[in-house]
Amino acid sequence: MLPAPLAIFLLGCVHEDLAIVAAGYFVVEHGLSPWLAGGIAFGGMLINNLLLYCLGALLRGHPWMRRWLSNRHAPTIRQRLERHLTTTLSIARFGHSMLMPALVGCGSLRIPIQRVFLVIALTAAIYTAVMLPIVIVLGATVMRNLGNWAWMVPVALALGIVLWSFRRRFARRCT
Repeated sequence: MLPAPLAIFLLGCVHEDLAIVAAGYFVVEHGLSPWLAGGIAFGGMLINNLLLYCLGALLRGHPWMRRWLSNRHAPTIRQRLERHLTTTLSIARFGHSMLMPALVGCGSLRIPIQRVFLVIALTAAIYTAVMLPIVIVLGATVMRNLGNWAWMVPVALALGIVLWSFRRRFARRCT
């Protein structure tokens, strides 16, 4: 089994919400310091976001992306994104599943990494500072009332949502 800090960091590299839930779990169940858990989740989130930016930068060399970037609308999109970078990335951070396309777009449109990193670091810090205490308080309450099986409730909900979305996707293809 992975040590708690490594598990939180790796989950942060995969998905930031998983890292925050794991950090909350280790704080509530194993007595890990909330500051340490939040800092590790924050570090994993930053690595994840930088990798997504780099993915966008790597995609610039793909023929499909080169065609799209040579489109007459790409410079306009880049200018708008540069003008509204803080707002765009802030909304993307707090909106569900919007951060990945925003960061890949920043990388592929050559938005300076220094500006992007500053905004993602600030938004990740705010997101972690807001969400981790909520997860800790709710997790402690749920654990106190439901016991050790309480952490299975969010897992079952997440699995149900994934299965439901796959069912809908495959049902559309079959009709």
